[in-house]
Amino acid sequence: MPLSTVSKLIAVSSCKGGVGKSTVALELAYHLRRRGHRVGLFDADVHGPSLPTQIPLGDVRITLAADGRSVQPLEHGGVQLMSFGWFSRLWSRRPAAEIRVRGPLATNLLQTTQWGDLDYLLIDSPPGTGDIPSQIARLPLHGAVAVTTPSRLSIDVVRGILFLRRLGVPVLALVENMASFRCDGCGKDHYPFGRGHAAGVLADVAAAEATDPPPAIPTFALPIVPDLGGASGDSSAAPRLDGASAPLESSLDALADALDRATCGDPPALLPHQLAFHEVPHWPTEMAMAEYVEQRVSVRA
Repeated sequence: MPLSTVSKLIAVSSCKGGVGKSTVALELAYHLRRRGHRVGLFDADVHGPSLPTQIPLGDVRITLAADGRSVQPLEHGGVQLMSFGWFSRLWSRRPAAEIRVRGPLATNLLQTTQWGDLDYLLIDSPPGTGDIPSQIARLPLHGAVAVTTPSRLSIDVVRGILFLRRLGVPVLALVENMASFRCDGCGKDHYPFGRGHAAGVLADVAAAEATDPPPAIPTFALPIVPDLGGASGDSSAAPRLDGASAPLESSLDALADALDRATCGDPPALLPHQLAFHEVPHWPTEMAMAEYVEQRVSVRA
């Protein structure tokens, strides 16, 4: 029996840190919730989780199932949440202790969380193309949202899009984050880093794949919103449950519409997916192993 039935399982990805991917994932999740969807958000970064900082829920404790093989998600503002940043508190006796776990546990935690029936489950994927993003790409994803910024340094998003497409993951949208800001004085939108970056990314993807014309990936520009740390920039403030600022809300609405259209009619994802019984973690055992490794490293230090 599946623990979860997810109508739209979507990864939010980037190939470079610092582009505000985690905040885009968070704001999109709460925007989808405001549209009436049942939404979950999974923070897949084992070594640098963002969600407990973005939504400070205090000293919460994850609840394990009686058999120790599944967990209950947390909830805030109607959105179901899970992150190793919260989960690790079950075994780490020192809040600042480094969590040493095996990479596959990121997707295993996703799959063994009791999400129930969801319309959207967003996965905030770690940057890059390493083990965890590769494992996420092999889940029954309906697609991915690629996040970049209008900067030459973020051209790595081309590598990320090529990586996803090579693994058969449809790239449903390209989000250009922190693209503009609205001046309080004149009320006009300004583009401090110029325009056209997203079109250039798609042209580079086409050149790398030797295709013409560029792939038909819809693009969206999200504005800088100061009280969110940049809509867009990484912020420790939880999203407003009554809606974001007008420019950001409009952009998120267009993005949500595109995701609805692109995934309409797709069969739901059932979780766990292709996870044999012997691969399902017994979480108390995993916690004991991680704590043992932590103690051994501390003794050596």
